[in-house]
Amino acid sequence: MDVQEQVFAVLRGVGFDGDELEAGKRLAEDLDIDSTELVEIVVALEQHFDIAIDADAEGGFTTAGDLVGCVGRLLSAGTAARR
Repeated sequence: MDVQEQVFAVLRGVGFDGDELEAGKRLAEDLDIDSTELVEIVVALEQHFDIAIDADAEGGFTTAGDLVGCVGRLLSAGTAARR
């Protein structure tokens, strides 16, 4: 399973329908994710991948693809990004 598939699996785990998840979908406008839900998603991703995500350092997330890209970069960075 690649990073995108794993990120989307985490999103499905917090309640999103698999059919609505695409990398280009905008989190707020298309998926109706508010800031509280985004925090929940980030925490779920951190736990699933055993990484620490600094959303401020990442410049925020606009699309589902931004989440995938962030997780991919942190995983590629190796142990420096791991908790």
